[in-house]
Amino acid sequence: MYFGYSDDERILGDAISELFRRHAPISEVRKVIDTPVVSAELHNAIGEQGLLGVLAHNGSVYENVLMANAVLEQAGRALLPFPLIEGIIAAYFLSKDEAKASLYEQTVAGDQLVTIAWHAHGATRLEKTDGNWFANGSFYAAPFAASADKIMAFFQGPEPETKTLVILDRNDPAVSVIAEKCMDLSMPLDRVEVVNLTVTDDDILIGMGKGEELWQEAMQLGALFTAAELSGLSDEALKNTVEYTKIRKQFGQEIGKFQALKHMAAEMFVLAESTRVAVIYAAWALEAGTEPEAVSIAKAYASDAANEITGQAIQMHGGIGYTWESDLHLYFKRARRSSSAFGDAYAHREKLLDAITRSSKGG
Repeated sequence: MYFGYSDDERILGDAISELFRRHAPISEVRKVIDTPVVSAELHNAIGEQGLLGVLAHNGSVYENVLMANAVLEQAGRALLPFPLIEGIIAAYFLSKDEAKASLYEQTVAGDQLVTIAWHAHGATRLEKTDGNWFANGSFYAAPFAASADKIMAFFQGPEPETKTLVILDRNDPAVSVIAEKCMDLSMPLDRVEVVNLTVTDDDILIGMGKGEELWQEAMQLGALFTAAELSGLSDEALKNTVEYTKIRKQFGQEIGKFQALKHMAAEMFVLAESTRVAVIYAAWALEAGTEPEAVSIAKAYASDAANEITGQAIQMHGGIGYTWESDLHLYFKRARRSSSAFGDAYAHREKLLDAITRSSKGG
């Protein structure tokens, strides 16, 4: 059975590659380091193409997972300074709630920037007091939260062991966004503080206490999409490195002719191609509703491969590879950031081992 990209998905990937080259060249990525905000031009371009609405569902079945993967692969190549994974997942969740149709349309059109605060500092609370619901919590790892119009966050409650997905208005006085230091400065991760925020039905996605299933779904989609991003990033870092070895000369000849560098490039190529195959297969399996463990295989492999490839790319560039002027440190840092997002290689191998163990026991 064929599980690769279709002609339409390849055409989409090529078109998106050109879009990102035009609106988010590496010079724009570097600007975000000094001014950590989302480019309005880039946001509008993404909205005009409707990229955030690429993922859909038909009942319990995913649609266009491979198409979303093709988009994220190009985002990885471009080191896209935009919360694209968060935007796609947020739009997908909004599409599942008919009451949020207006916000969904605004998000996909690029009129509203929505991100997700993934992790909490300590416990979060959603409690009822005097007939009103109030939310309290501290979150971190919210990409571009300072630029967002809306921030999604998972709160514990109202019943024990339940989660509720709440849509926060960044401009609400009860919501504060604080910039945090992070390795990948081209993808700023902010802290979000929520203190006695009044929560109404309009702020709750899907339903009160219905967030646990959404959380699990978000973790799986996030792992797959991040693996796709790592695949594109790895391939681009390898391509740029190979091109460099064709023009850099040492001892009177191009360094690409040295046997040692040929071996390094060949090993990097195997890692990059293997990553791409694993990621495409995982996307196909998720869309087909089979072998959910393929996502963990892809994320674990992509994480290790990207770290290895970007590290070797710096080595192959020699001294220039360690300088700020070289773009390689941007790929290296994005690889480090993305490889740990939505579970690192160790976490996904442990998840895979648990699945194998349960299967062998008939559980």
